[in-house]
Amino acid sequence: MNDLANRICKRLGELRAERAKYEPHWTECYKYGAPERQQSFSGGGGLAGIREKQRADLLDSTASEAVLKIVATLIAGTTPANAQWFKAVPDGVDDPAVLTDGEHWLEQVCQFIFRNIHGANFDSENFDQMVDFVVAGWSVLYEDIDRKKGGGYVFQSWPIGECFIASTRQDNIVDTIYREYSLTASQIITEFGENKASQRVRDAFEKTPDQSFKLIHVIEPRKVKNTSSNPVLLPRNMPFASYHVEVDAKNILKESGYNEFPCAVPRFRKIPGSVYGIGLMSTALPEAKAANSLMRDTLRSAEIDVLGFWIAEDDGVLNPRTVRIGGGKIVTANKVDSMKRLDSGKGFQVADALLGRIQDSIKRKLMADGMDSPYNQPMTAAETYMRLDMIRQQIGPLYGRAQAEMLIPILERSFGLAYRSKILGEAPEELQGRNTSFKFTSPLARTQQLEDVGSIERFMASMSPIAELDPNALDNINTDAIPQVLAQRLGVPTSILRTEDQLNAYRQKKAQAQQAQQAQEQQATVAQQMTGAVAQGLGKGLEAEMTSEVMQ
Repeated sequence: MNDLANRICKRLGELRAERAKYEPHWTECYKYGAPERQQSFSGGGGLAGIREKQRADLLDSTASEAVLKIVATLIAGTTPANAQWFKAVPDGVDDPAVLTDGEHWLEQVCQFIFRNIHGANFDSENFDQMVDFVVAGWSVLYEDIDRKKGGGYVFQSWPIGECFIASTRQDNIVDTIYREYSLTASQIITEFGENKASQRVRDAFEKTPDQSFKLIHVIEPRKVKNTSSNPVLLPRNMPFASYHVEVDAKNILKESGYNEFPCAVPRFRKIPGSVYGIGLMSTALPEAKAANSLMRDTLRSAEIDVLGFWIAEDDGVLNPRTVRIGGGKIVTANKVDSMKRLDSGKGFQVADALLGRIQDSIKRKLMADGMDSPYNQPMTAAETYMRLDMIRQQIGPLYGRAQAEMLIPILERSFGLAYRSKILGEAPEELQGRNTSFKFTSPLARTQQLEDVGSIERFMASMSPIAELDPNALDNINTDAIPQVLAQRLGVPTSILRTEDQLNAYRQKKAQAQQAQQAQEQQATVAQQMTGAVAQGLGKGLEAEMTSEVMQ
């Protein structure tokens, strides 16, 4: 165990040195974009003091306000809590013309996952990790079962100042994380047990239970592959290893494992040659620094413009070192010209106009000006929809990376936890042995798919005059597929659509009903004709009888 602990501590030092190259830049981004989320990248204490100082030094909050706006836009466009934003399809193939019982089972599974994700603490933790994602360019969201409540999901947004990441994959997707954090002696004993803790922790638990100790939580891929003699259900044989280590004592507190990598580590833009990323705040950082500096000068200019900048002569009567200017005060001087105002106050207006342009640039670079009306008037519905489309087009490229590195890991982890707990039951036979992938129906994803809807509408409108000339031209179109495709692109739940078997049965029943109705109509027509013939025959008989009577 000591060899393993030594290896982990040595690897932590290597990862710390690799991350240190980018920490000054992240620190500046947090200073101007989200001072309340400032991370302690140096590993030292005093983080509360750092945050308070940065709040005091921050004089222009344009960047931090814009960060909150873009974070809210990203959350509403990717993981809204009021509408299901994903679906599952077998083998990654979404055939809109065929809906099977397996797909309906997957839809019920997705509804279960959606309810439990947003029924947990996902929304609150997602906001924090999304702030890290925009400001620093990477974040860490941990997901597991809420073991204290006996079930359900639980999410934790790990501060990136505590996290060191790496990758063993060729695609550079993060699959290794070292988290350095602190717990008190009392918390260590409660979490891991007294027999697992070091002697130093046990002594502190008896005397000073609130004394803090540094721990490392390591999650990394295991080199040992799963075999029949090495079942995956055993924690120590799962694909991902988990270790909790006391740093000072080099003591392994706990060894366990995960079936999936439990952390989603999205990156805004990857730094070349590194697993780390930089965020949207990096683009607006020069303007944010300039705005803060200019705001300081503007406030000074405003103070001078209001209070004045004075010159005073030490004439033996007036002492400039002790004189105080204020309302109702009398200044004693040898002559009136001994004290006068020097400033003109014109520099204040110049700085104010320049500051406004810089603030507009910050909002534009942080994509936070999309819904601001340029004329300070309410926008029409058409303007609102057009601006929303522009925002989604700008955010669209970011959404692709967020899908691959944040949303898919969260959903795969959620599905795995729920399926292994037997809550979802057994999958239908048609899904056995098939892979399942997730597709997204969030507002951003649907916006990217609406082009297909417009193409279908334009195509059908173009086919109308052709069909009037030759109805056989419509034989080229699979009309059954059109409602399925439109429903898929518009995000309509598949539960309102009939499966292929249900559609065939419905059409067969509908045809039988039509045949029965036609038969009834035919019978009614025959009966009516027979009644008319009988009536006509009776009429002829009566006419013949009357003719016979007349002749007699």
